[in-house]
Amino acid sequence: MVQKRGAHAEGPSRPRIDCHCVRGLLWYATAVTVLSILSAAATAELPRPSEQRPPAKSGDVTLDSVTVEARRQRELLERQVSTFVSGIVITPKYESLWRWQLPICPLVAGLPFEEGKFVFQRVSQVASEAGIPLGAPNCRPNLLIVMTREPEALLEDWWDQQPRLFNTDRGVAGIKRIIRGAAPVRVFYNACSVPPPMRKTFAIGVLANCDKGKLGSRLSWTTVRVIYSVVIVVDKRQTENLELGPLTDYVAMLSLAQIRRDPDLGAAPTILRLFDQSDAPAPQALSTWDQAFLKSLYDTDASKVAHLSQIKHRMNQVLAR
Repeated sequence: MVQKRGAHAEGPSRPRIDCHCVRGLLWYATAVTVLSILSAAATAELPRPSEQRPPAKSGDVTLDSVTVEARRQRELLERQVSTFVSGIVITPKYESLWRWQLPICPLVAGLPFEEGKFVFQRVSQVASEAGIPLGAPNCRPNLLIVMTREPEALLEDWWDQQPRLFNTDRGVAGIKRIIRGAAPVRVFYNACSVPPPMRKTFAIGVLANCDKGKLGSRLSWTTVRVIYSVVIVVDKRQTENLELGPLTDYVAMLSLAQIRRDPDLGAAPTILRLFDQSDAPAPQALSTWDQAFLKSLYDTDASKVAHLSQIKHRMNQVLAR
């Protein structure tokens, strides 16, 4: 067991024209007289040749085209960001989004020392850049990352011998799903509902202080869902042909945000495409989109009902720079 600061590594409408009725015409005016008046008025409204607008310069046309194109690009980015965020985040109907509010304390197991150290340091770096603090020295591990060739057996043993590793306040279906699943990377999030700001007495694994998630008003939640631990099991059999760098970044993305099991990625460049069955080159690291998403997730107010919209707005600002 090798201990690091803040973590452990084991093994490693256009305006309407206002038409006024002609009220001043005398009743005895002839049709010819009326037509003459209207014709004169129309002629008077025509601009003189010298008053006509000069033709646009080529530079003006170019500038207009640039402005229109920039607006189109901005609108396209906004749509793509909205699709990406909505497609990857689990959005509960009656509670806030889930995210870390405690310092993370990783523990990596199932790898040779140097590889485990790399995973530990990279996940810690991604967390820190997203705005998540790291635990103090000798902290209690709350982010377990285990590499194994027998994920089912490991999870079964954990569930049997250490059931407190899995929060059952939402039932056991989620636990059984990851045990019997076939994903190359399986993840289970343990979370608790606490009033914002989080109670000082809240501790990892202590569920006595947890409340039911509920809406305080139309604008905010009286409680927020706080991730207090994450269990990640990586199937070595399905990932042995992958480089450790991309796999670690994929694990980091799943560790720091509650990601859907089958996310809709749209056209976004993202590490979440690591296991896509396509001819496109596999991603090699967290993309700027991934980094902007994590930063936006933790740089916005989780107690607001409009938290998802805040994330999208913030992410657009970051990517548009």
